[in-house]
Amino acid sequence: MTEQTSESDIEAAWSRARPISGRDPALYRIAPDVIQSVIRRDRYSIRGEFGWRIEYGRPVAFREVSTESAIRALQRENAGTDDRQTSYRTSGRSQG
Repeated sequence: MTEQTSESDIEAAWSRARPISGRDPALYRIAPDVIQSVIRRDRYSIRGEFGWRIEYGRPVAFREVSTESAIRALQRENAGTDDRQTSYRTSGRSQG
């Protein structure tokens, strides 16, 4: 756990990851990333198999979205080579 990441942030991100049928939901989840990778709770901030990190979104003021609702788990291998925590602006709109 990094100095800037609290246990409550880790738990918030973990709770937003989807449980996997047939696996212990306290240990394994599916990350809400594009690839929907499998992550393991005890592999937070670890590179390699099942490792994951937190991606922090920035709440959009007009929608009054809380910071907690903008936290999500991101599988480490899908996060690229940058170890810094990514910030992005959530819009609630599809660009498609």
